[in-house]
Amino acid sequence: MPQRNLVALSDGVGATAVVAPELGGWLLRYTRELPKHGPVDALHFAQAVVDRYPREMYAGNPVLFPLVSFNHLPDKDHHYEWEGRLFEMPQHGFARRSKWAVVDQSGRSLTLELTDTETSRAAYPFAFRHRLTYKLEGGRLGAAQEIDNLGPTPMPFSTGFHPYFAVPLTSHGERSACFVEIPEGRRYSMHGRAEHFSAKAFPAQNWSVQEDMAATMFLGDLKRRELVLVDPVSEVEVVFNFEAAPQHRFLALWAKSPEEPYYCLEPWTALPNCFTRAKDHELILLPPGKTFRAGFWLELRPMA
Repeated sequence: MPQRNLVALSDGVGATAVVAPELGGWLLRYTRELPKHGPVDALHFAQAVVDRYPREMYAGNPVLFPLVSFNHLPDKDHHYEWEGRLFEMPQHGFARRSKWAVVDQSGRSLTLELTDTETSRAAYPFAFRHRLTYKLEGGRLGAAQEIDNLGPTPMPFSTGFHPYFAVPLTSHGERSACFVEIPEGRRYSMHGRAEHFSAKAFPAQNWSVQEDMAATMFLGDLKRRELVLVDPVSEVEVVFNFEAAPQHRFLALWAKSPEEPYYCLEPWTALPNCFTRAKDHELILLPPGKTFRAGFWLELRPMA
């Protein structure tokens, strides 16, 4: 991949990040120097995956907009209907497959922007401005999201983050020993092809990453919007806090198989098929001239 596509950030105290603006605003890496280990990647990174973009994005943290997961209509996969019109929308939306512009940059922070185009309006007939800011400070990586409705009518969308966490976190760790500290919440079960969902209580627990998540597990309404991925053999953990994303009500847990070198913990504003299930009120309906805001932070650190 040409070097011009990459922006490297550093906080000067051992944390770095790499972003590819032209590849969907893709956060590729967040790395921190840790005692006993040296540089450690919190996110799974593989150059071979990046080289297969946009066919494959099993690395880093792609951003999802204006749709999380999929939407379908009877006999129409990857389509949605809005105000009597039919539109085609790829899984997880088009933002992760679009070129983002750099609008502000310093040594430790970067702000990217995506706006509507003639191509985007064919799939999503709304005028918008979507900004992402990544910032390193004191070893921690923060992300801020702003979505502006620049049009005259309410703008429907769902959005989410899709981090691929490295498991194990170091070459000394064991994937089978890694787990996620998950707060109390509710577990959602999908019925049919996401025509509807049911929910039941989900107690706080340490969830093994060896559980098969190929079918995706959906949680929601967590008592605390903070997860900790723990690699006990390496004695390293990464904290994923999204308290600054109050409308990201749901969490998708996914990995292609228990053998993959990654594990996804994905805060979403909606569950799959949210345009078709508009009556469930998961879609964000952003009024004209208003701004949607959300954010998260990651901190890679030795275990407490």
